[in-house]
Amino acid sequence: MDNMDVVYPILIGAGMISMLLAFVINKKQPVDSFSSLPTQRTTDKDELEKSVQRLQKQVKQETNLLAAEWQEMRADLLEDIAGLRTRLDNMEEQWQKSSSHKPEAPKDTNRIEPAPQVQEVDMLALRERYRRAFELSKEGLSRDEIAKRLGAGRGEIDLIFSLADRHERGLADA
Repeated sequence: MDNMDVVYPILIGAGMISMLLAFVINKKQPVDSFSSLPTQRTTDKDELEKSVQRLQKQVKQETNLLAAEWQEMRADLLEDIAGLRTRLDNMEEQWQKSSSHKPEAPKDTNRIEPAPQVQEVDMLALRERYRRAFELSKEGLSRDEIAKRLGAGRGEIDLIFSLADRHERGLADA
């Protein structure tokens, strides 16, 4: 039995040495494979760069599309503004013609002219009409419904709101 007592520790020692060698060899093996194979990091980096390039290309395309749409809308708005200016000039011209053709009453030097009061009353009436148009708009009525309620034309209501918008933009720019 003495031989067996010696054999067991030798086998246990040999097993431990073989396990230690296997452990050391396994430690060295990944180092060798690390230098020979591309790592996951470089692969991820390449994929990430490709994704970023695709995203940049997509953003550039969308920016170009939006710029084209914006230019088109700007051109349409400038055209609309030019048309409105022409209409306004024509209306002012017609108004001047109609006011210049009115027969004038003979001037009486003793009489005070009521024209400024009439003009002031008209301005008050216009202000009230504008105020009422904005109130109806806040209530959610469409411009057609506002025109019907106030007994005005749709063009007049559109003009009121467009002038107010332009005035607000002017205040915001200041």
